[in-house]
Amino acid sequence: MAAATDPSSPLILSGGNEVRTTRYSDVCGGTDELKRLLVEEPSAADTDEGRAALCHLVDDGIYMLARMEVRLREYQAFRDVLVQAAEQLQRVEEPRLADAHAEAEQLRALLDSGRSQAVADVIQRAEEIRQVANDMEGALRRHKEAAIEVGRAYLQLRGARGWDDGSASARASSSGTGSTSTAGGTEVSNERGDAGSTEALPPWIPEAWLPPAPHRAMIVDWLKRGRAALLSDQEAARYPEGPQGREPLVQFEDGGVMPLRVVRWSEEVRNFHPLGSTPHPRGRHYRKREAGLNGPVAAD
Repeated sequence: MAAATDPSSPLILSGGNEVRTTRYSDVCGGTDELKRLLVEEPSAADTDEGRAALCHLVDDGIYMLARMEVRLREYQAFRDVLVQAAEQLQRVEEPRLADAHAEAEQLRALLDSGRSQAVADVIQRAEEIRQVANDMEGALRRHKEAAIEVGRAYLQLRGARGWDDGSASARASSSGTGSTSTAGGTEVSNERGDAGSTEALPPWIPEAWLPPAPHRAMIVDWLKRGRAALLSDQEAARYPEGPQGREPLVQFEDGGVMPLRVVRWSEEVRNFHPLGSTPHPRGRHYRKREAGLNGPVAAD
């Protein structure tokens, strides 16, 4: 995976398909900065360079919406799998359990009577019970097949995202460890916790490409909680190779895309940005819809 030399500049692919490193991880951050520039720096915003910066923020927003649309279509595809599975299961006939119990009652009565002439009747009723069992096996198989199909669709949808879906706890419980699984086991310092504490870095997070502290802890947390995800190799192959060769790209849940190594966290605006594009600390003052447009900007 690759980045341009300037992390904030767009990358243009042949055929007009644009891929870009966004200045913020979400549309809100770009909108806040656009409003701030217009209100606080109107003279600068009215220059060619200023107008280009504003257009770049608008383009970022549309690009992030397009990235979110891709994810929405993936969720909708998963929805369609669920609907199809549910429709198929609705057509599975309920096994005749009540009939099996009724046959069993009659069968017990015949066996208790000891009448040898009832052998044919006994066999017939036993076969009726076996047929219900066959029907039950078929129904169970159909439900199992649907559950596996839905499970595969879910795993494909989740990908390498660190969703807290309970699977780690379930694996730990089944193995009898009583604790969350830490497969991969690379120990990293917990930069947000107490000194000396450690947490396991999941093996799917490329440690060598992580940014320095304190940004490292923030992006690892977002990756583990599924608020950001690494682009797949297939999608990353669309991006041109940069000065450091192929490298991991991270996409945030709100559509922003940045090379993992240049991701930085701004405590002032509570947002991620790429290295070299530090956001203005007053950006969050423009978070509300009318902020800055009808008088002085109030602090958060």
